[in-house]
Amino acid sequence: MQRRTTLLSLLLLLTLAVDGVLLWRRQRYVDETVRLRAGMTDIERQTADAIVASSADQSGLMLELMRRQAEGDEALHLSVDTDSALVVLERGAAELRRFQVRVGAGRRVGIPPDTLQVSVPRGTRTIEQLLGAADRFELPTWLWADRGLPVPAERAASAWTGPDAIVTSGGTLIYSLPKDGPLADSSYVLPGAVRADATDLAAIRANLTLGMKVYFF
Repeated sequence: MQRRTTLLSLLLLLTLAVDGVLLWRRQRYVDETVRLRAGMTDIERQTADAIVASSADQSGLMLELMRRQAEGDEALHLSVDTDSALVVLERGAAELRRFQVRVGAGRRVGIPPDTLQVSVPRGTRTIEQLLGAADRFELPTWLWADRGLPVPAERAASAWTGPDAIVTSGGTLIYSLPKDGPLADSSYVLPGAVRADATDLAAIRANLTLGMKVYFF
């Protein structure tokens, strides 16, 4: 009991320390922003604000156009709404199957100085590989470091991406929870990837073909 209390106390202290660092960094960002804006003329501030607003508007517009393009595509395709964590197998306005997924957050991975920024997928991709339980797929080296595990000599093994998985152009992985390997953890989702329930991927597997479009928005 004493040991558990000590561990909980240490965990609470660690959480408070992390929160403190995040608040400190946020305040530094706010102070730096205020300092930079104070050195601008009124016209420069208006221009900067317009650029920020324009970038946000363009991003939202592109995602909306992508959504509408998917809705109007009369060929069988997959639509992946990363904000709603939803995948739909559809043809035009007809939905064949809709299911919830988990989307791996975009963030910087790897060990400095060898790091990589992984982003949540956006845009139109095509299916390049359809993997089954017997297929091998090489996982990225940074995955083991992200999980706090030593990198093995062999980074591919059968069923490490679950009984069914999809690889799109650009290397985006849509997989199911495997029984073995570095992804066999229900609390972990590969950054920049999509994890679906095995039953959902199995249900749509017969409808998928190489070259089929996958819309990420």
